[in-house]
Amino acid sequence: MPKFIIGQRWTSETEPELGVGEVVDQDFRTVTMRFPASGEQRIYSSKGTSPLIRYILKPGSKAVSIKGISLFVEEITEENGLLHYKNKNKSISEDTLVLRQQSEDNSAEILNKLLEKVFSGNFDFCLRERAAKLRGIWKSSVARGMLGPRLRLLPHQLYLCFRASRGVSLPRLMLSDEVGLGKTIESGLIWNALQTEGRISRTLLIVPEQLKNQWLIEFGKRFNHWFTNIDEDYIIEHRKHAVEQQNVFSFHDTVICSLEFLLANRYMATAALEVHWDLLIIDEAHRLVKTSHSTNAEYTLAEEFSQKIQGLLLLSGTPIQLAPEAYFYRLRLLDKARFQNWEEFEKNQDNYKKIAKDLSKIPLDSDEELSWEALQKSIPKNSPIRSWLPIKADLSLTAAEWMRRVIDALGTGSSVFRNTRKSVKGFPRRVLKTYPIDGEWGVGSGEWLCSFIREHEKDKILLICSGSDEISALFALLCEEFGEGIAAVFREEESSLERDKAAAAWMQPDGPNILLSSEIGSEGRNFQSAQHLVLFDLPEDSSLLEQRIGRLDRIGQGEEIYIHVPYAKKSRGEMLFLWYHEALGIFEHSLMGGGEMYAKFESELKSYLENPAKKYGKFVKEFLPRGKAEMLLQSKKAEAGRDRLLEFNSQNRKISEELLAEAQKMDSNDELLPFAFDMLEGLDIDVQKGIYPDSFVFKGEPEQPEHATLLGVENARSSENGEISESDGSSITVVTGRETALNYENVSFFHWEHPIMQRLLDKALSDDFGNTACVVCDMVPAGEILVQYNFVLEFSVHAHWGINNLPGERFLSVIIDSKGNLRNDLAEALNTAALKNSKAADIPYSDLEYFTTEGFETAKNLLENATKKIAEETEKTVISILESELHRMEETYMLLRDFELGKLLAQKRKDIIACKKSLGNPKLRLNGARILCAT
Repeated sequence: MPKFIIGQRWTSETEPELGVGEVVDQDFRTVTMRFPASGEQRIYSSKGTSPLIRYILKPGSKAVSIKGISLFVEEITEENGLLHYKNKNKSISEDTLVLRQQSEDNSAEILNKLLEKVFSGNFDFCLRERAAKLRGIWKSSVARGMLGPRLRLLPHQLYLCFRASRGVSLPRLMLSDEVGLGKTIESGLIWNALQTEGRISRTLLIVPEQLKNQWLIEFGKRFNHWFTNIDEDYIIEHRKHAVEQQNVFSFHDTVICSLEFLLANRYMATAALEVHWDLLIIDEAHRLVKTSHSTNAEYTLAEEFSQKIQGLLLLSGTPIQLAPEAYFYRLRLLDKARFQNWEEFEKNQDNYKKIAKDLSKIPLDSDEELSWEALQKSIPKNSPIRSWLPIKADLSLTAAEWMRRVIDALGTGSSVFRNTRKSVKGFPRRVLKTYPIDGEWGVGSGEWLCSFIREHEKDKILLICSGSDEISALFALLCEEFGEGIAAVFREEESSLERDKAAAAWMQPDGPNILLSSEIGSEGRNFQSAQHLVLFDLPEDSSLLEQRIGRLDRIGQGEEIYIHVPYAKKSRGEMLFLWYHEALGIFEHSLMGGGEMYAKFESELKSYLENPAKKYGKFVKEFLPRGKAEMLLQSKKAEAGRDRLLEFNSQNRKISEELLAEAQKMDSNDELLPFAFDMLEGLDIDVQKGIYPDSFVFKGEPEQPEHATLLGVENARSSENGEISESDGSSITVVTGRETALNYENVSFFHWEHPIMQRLLDKALSDDFGNTACVVCDMVPAGEILVQYNFVLEFSVHAHWGINNLPGERFLSVIIDSKGNLRNDLAEALNTAALKNSKAADIPYSDLEYFTTEGFETAKNLLENATKKIAEETEKTVISILESELHRMEETYMLLRDFELGKLLAQKRKDIIACKKSLGNPKLRLNGARILCAT
């Protein structure tokens, strides 16, 4: 296990394009490496599983210090973990070395192995070649960072992620979609993309206490990452083992805390503020309330964090019109320079509403791209907007893009994303079925449920009620009536793994008919395989009821879902049903403003529910009509304040379709899984078919620790009870199909960005794996010797440019004979040819010497034109995207004259100049070489 010391120099064998890095921080579990050449920072495990290689200059190499001292290395010593390079007169410590632009090219090592006839074998060489091609495809994909999560690919979410993760600086945004459109998923997608691109490494999640477990599970199962939950229990456990004065937040890169915990334990909030974070995500941001007259503690805490953390995502479905001043101050958390004054914001909003009215006739909801002609016709003749229109249609700018720039500048489009069910297609229609029951609820409800199941014996049914005891009683009743196979149970008493298995069994075509779930089933689970939802009781909180319905009411579910509500007549249950149905209308439509309604009527509603027998009549005659009138008022207010321009700006059909097509193309890649399976078997890890559709079991040897490390089973822990999920300690079950993965959450989604897949790619591309081979090939003419050189073309780009995936990596290969002639005509045939390993005993040394010197230079020269063409095409694509973003920022600046935006503009212009220079000088790095001999 390496010992990391601050100041040491290291390189990444899997990402050599990062350049030489230096250790800037380390603790007992992680080491932080800064790579100045690429402007990136990485955090690795310090326990021997990282892809880091110590950067050591060789004798005869030139060493240069940051003070300008230079020498040719004659001797190397080590003192206190740091290397010292010396000659007779001078010494340079490695922590003062000038860092190279890129890591050492290992071409010499590969060529020396050829010369010395040290070969890895053809099987490993082919695996390395396949890995290089696959990694190039992944790194060049515009959908990189969006592929790995266990998610249905939805255009509006892909576009939001694209916009948020491609900016000059880390995003500071409010995600304000309506309930049910996936704000949690959107924030997770953005996090995953930024993490994948290496732009962030440390994230803090602050959420309400009652939603914390839901967030933990959502990130763990959808994004394959478990955040560390720091709460009272954690602190108690930590104090048993910790050294005094240790800041617990410095031990973990991804942390989740409840808002209530930080408010109740101010010293913990102070500790969290003392450490560095890259990204902060705050859920239920409408709880952060500030006005001109008062500020709550939640807002004060959020403000402190927002001033220290570069990236910020606020999640809130509450629209502006319900609390405009508090909404302004939340925007101020995101952009203090732009949102400076409430009165000025209010005035600007009035002007914006007038502009929105002028633009109201534009066909924004049309499936066709907005045209300049339609835009010109739709704007009133006396509108001030006409003065901003180009004199003639700007062919380099679409009408839709022009609209987005206006919305950015005059509205809140640069800081807020809001999608609604009216702007996003694909939700099912809610169909309500009611079942009034005579007599007492207990006996009648059981008889009703048995009758209901007989009527729906061929359907999958999800039943949710609040109490775990009721679930146990129902399970016993149904088993007695129908037999044990009729139902599965999903409740708090079971572990996360047991719940997952129950849900997976229920989803099987021949599995149980009904899943009986306590309230825990309302928390973020996907139960889309069912179309029937039974609400066996109703909660008092409308947001919780909406959560229950949201388990089935999802995009792509189908045309209809059926909501079944049984209740005893004139009971508490019927009163709740009437409140939700007649006053709030929640069973037929997604609820907007439910939180405000609950806050306004909570105490009065509870008083009615306490005594149904006496208050039922008054409840129906007086309370329900008032509730209905207030809900109607809220709905009209919300619809009147609906910002169609903001909704338009939150989507982009063209980019969304391109992202979706690219993601689907990556999903259907037919080379990724065969590579992974071959790689696993080559490492003596058995691959077996699993019991679920599209599933496989990877079985390692228990006595081989490296198998557990590769499979990650030592880290495959759920958030509850420290249990290992999908694993018995030496094996792990995965599923390879996206749709199947959505239905079976108890198994990992094995895809491009799964940790095991990335480890396999890392292993295949490591320095010592398969980089040389010598084979006998019957296509090689008698008496000839050929060499195949595999290269990777790399572009060095800074992380903050937000374009890491656009240049990507390109795999290039060239075959030459001993006279320097190009023989790429054999390249395709080599993929299917029967090649046998050879020891190269009969190859003359002079030929090997040629191929490792002059021949190697010839191979690079033969690729010169291809390299130049790729560089030009890449530069054209990347600069076009960067300049488009620059123009959008310039137009916003012209209207706002914002000082902070002006600084960003200046930085953007510098970045484009630097980017052009970088893209014009890619590096061709030798990745492997194979000798092809005649039979």
